[in-house]
Parts: sequence; C-alpha cells; structure tokens
Amino acid sequence: MESQLQEQEPHLKRSLKARHLAMISLGGVIGQGLFLSAGGNLYRAGPAGALIAYSIIGFIVYWVTFSLGEMATYIPVSGSFTVYCRRFVDKSFGTTIGYNYWACWTIIVAAELVALPLVMQFWTNKVPDWAWSGIFLVIIYVLNMCGARSYGEAEYWFSLIKIIAVLVFIIVGCLTSVFGFKYWKDPGAFSNGALGVVNAFVLASFSMQGTEIVGITAGECENPLKQVPRAIRNVFWRIIIFYLGSIFVMGMVIPWNDERNLSAGSGVTVSPFTIVFEKAGLQSVAHIMNAVILITVLSCANSGMYVSSRTLLCLSKEGLAHKRISHINKHGVPVWSITITAVISLITFATAFIPGKALFTVLTDLSGIAGFVTWGGICFAHFRFRKALKFNGHRVQDLPISTPFHPFGDIFGMIACVVISLMAGYSYFVPPDPVGLIGNYGGLIVVACLFVILKLWTKSKMIPIAEIDIDTGRAEYSFTDDSEKATGPLWKRTMGKIVSVLT
Repeated sequence: MESQLQEQEPHLKRSLKARHLAMISLGGVIGQGLFLSAGGNLYRAGPAGALIAYSIIGFIVYWVTFSLGEMATYIPVSGSFTVYCRRFVDKSFGTTIGYNYWACWTIIVAAELVALPLVMQFWTNKVPDWAWSGIFLVIIYVLNMCGARSYGEAEYWFSLIKIIAVLVFIIVGCLTSVFGFKYWKDPGAFSNGALGVVNAFVLASFSMQGTEIVGITAGECENPLKQVPRAIRNVFWRIIIFYLGSIFVMGMVIPWNDERNLSAGSGVTVSPFTIVFEKAGLQSVAHIMNAVILITVLSCANSGMYVSSRTLLCLSKEGLAHKRISHINKHGVPVWSITITAVISLITFATAFIPGKALFTVLTDLSGIAGFVTWGGICFAHFRFRKALKFNGHRVQDLPISTPFHPFGDIFGMIACVVISLMAGYSYFVPPDPVGLIGNYGGLIVVACLFVILKLWTKSKMIPIAEIDIDTGRAEYSFTDDSEKATGPLWKRTMGKIVSVLT
C-alpha cells in the first residue's frame, strides 16, 4: 500500500527532449564570463597566457563532465551531487557539497540580476536598475514555475542564439586578422609571465562553471541513457570551439594592452566581442551584440534558478532540508524549492545596494570558489564509484558512457581544484585587501567548518567500498540497440548529426 501511495505522489516529469539537452550542453554555460569578462583575462595573461589558462581549465572541465555523466546515466536523479557524494563518499561530505552548490547558484542568480541593468543601460537610463532586475527575476521565476519543459525550451533558443553569435564572432575575427600574430609579437604573447597565467586561471574557471548542469537534468530527461551521453560528448566541442576558439581569435584581433580590456566586465561597451566587430568595420551590429549579451545573462540566471532549485529539492528529499520543500505539484514543478531559491537570490541581490557593495562582492566571490569545491567533490565521488563498481564485479565497458583515462582525470581534477582554490586570492595579500581575502578564502573556511560540524554532529564515517550502494535508483539499460549507428556517405552522416542536435 505504501509503495502504491508513493507511485501516486507527484514527481518530476521527464519532459526534457534530446534537442533541449543537446543545446544546453553546447551553449547552456556560455555566459557573461566569455562575452563580457574575457577581455580582462587577455589583459592579465596576454593572448598566449590566456589560451594556456583556458586550455588547462578546459582539461579539468572535460573530465569532470565525463565523470558526472557516467554516474548520471547509471543513476539518473535530479540534483545528483548530493546523492552521489553521500552514497559513494560520506553522508556529511555529500550534505556539504549539496548546500555549497545550492548557495553557489543562488548567489549567481543574484549576480546576474545585478548585471542585467548594466546591459539595459546601453539603450536607456530612464528605468531604475532595481526595476529591470525585478522584471527579469519575475520572467525567470515564471519560466521555472512552468516546469522543466519550459526551462528547456527557453534554454534551447537562448543557447542557439549564443552559439550562432560565437560562430559569427570567430568567423569575423579570423577574416579580420587573416590569422595574423602581430599582437603576439607586439605588445607580446604574455602580459605578466607565469603569474599572469595564474591570475587568468580563476576567471577562466568562473566562465566555464555550469558544465555540470547536464548531470542535474538527468532526472528530467525523456531518455537519460541516450540523451546524457550524447550531451556529454558535445562538451569537448564546446570547449575547443567556443572557449578556446574565441580566446584565440581575441588574441589575434585585440592587443592585450587595449585600454578597454582594463575594465572588461564593467559594462557592455568593453565586451571583446564588440571590439572585434568594431575592428571589422561592423559598428552597426552593436545593438545586436548588446541583445545577445542580454540573452546570455538572462540565460545564466534562468539556468541558475533551475539548478539551485533542483539541488534544494534533492536536499529535502534526502532529509537534509524541511520536508515541505520537496513538495512537487501535479505538473511536476517543485514549487517551494523554486520560490525559496528566488527569495534568497532576491535577498542576496539587495546587498548590492549596501554602500560600498563590499558584502555583495564577497558573496559573488564566494560563489566562484564554490564551483571548485563542487568539481573536486564530483571527481572524488566518481573515483570511489569506480572502485565500488569493480568490487561488485561490474564491467566499465557495460556502462552507457565511460570516462576516458580513469583514474588520471579524477586525480588531476581533485588536485587542480584544491591548488587553484588556494591560490585564487594570493594577489590580495600584498597589499592586504580584506574584501578580496574574505571573498576568496571565506567560502573555503565556511565549507570546511560545515563539514567538520556535520561530522561531529552525525558521527558519519567514510563509507567502505564494500558497503557502497550502487543499485538503488539504477537505470535499466541494454546494449543491443544499434539503431543509431550512422550509415552512408560522410556528408550525409554529418547532416544527420546536425539535424539530430537541432530537432
């Protein structure tokens, strides 16, 4: 009887289609870090230094995404980080990672609400900033309250626009520079040597955060066993084409000492995308570029509310938050988790109006460091997941998708996330900058304290490999379906792949 009642309870609906997930995986995390702030990295490191920084971070992202994708197809649940880390590592560890990730994206939503009025100022100054922020908050709240299908449809079109914009940018940049490397010679390939590359790591990491969204959506995909692996494989091309391709073009067309790079991210007019189009003699596209940047920021806020609400929902279902938060209405919408996330984002947004904006600056810096904690947690959970699979006699070859070169990727990811987190704020020590130091290291201290408190309170211990549960929630899959194997000429197979992504 109890099981029948549970089946009748409202639950998240698997309404995300293959085209939604494919487009989210390609363009969902392309945000203001690339469109607005990449010029700042060009100034910090120079064209070669920035390319090295983005390549190394892309290397980490690649393995983190595959590690998460492997677990998400094996056990497809929404808000998966808490489940995987609690089940494969330690209950206190999973709880810490879950709340860290929820706080991270809730703050990111607030940061996007602050950025949106800056974009609108390009067209008019007659509307107060808080009014624009309020309008866009209502828009993303309504989109999320309409369910995963609404979120996926919005992100499909947002991502498509961003992808087209980046591809046009790369083409225009290549035609403008004719693959010339004059700015690599003068003013130089590196602006500040090795230290410049280190400085660029942090912003490069911030701009690539959100890759793990594909894993979060696994619980609401129509067919996660097929859709998630396909989306995960798209990540490689996103890193190569959209991030490394864009940074490479910027370095060829824009000298690192261009004055507009000094304040990159402070307004729309300093976007490196705008600078490249200006150099190509296409100043008339400024309004179009500003509209694209608006969509980019709105897309990031929309994804932030979706991800943070699903994480909070998962925490509630695991008994780590009030049980009312796990309420899902008959349309498959987690009403309370979305509403609470929106309210916390609004409160965080309000700190931007405190004179000096010191508190808001600290909060937004905390959200950036929280991303490294999440990546490291994913790598650790996957490392132990693989050990549990081996112990129970499961073959890696039988998984819907498998992470290449294991365990190298997990070990490298864990070490890299720790190192980058610790060196992120080194420049704030001399001269001492309290706001910068708290923003960069306060998050690590809070996470460490939360973990220790939970360990003492719950007396939880790391789960022995032999006791790890790898069966609850496991997807049923077979490996005899060869229907999707492409046949025919190369051009026909290529067109088929393009159509499959867009439909």
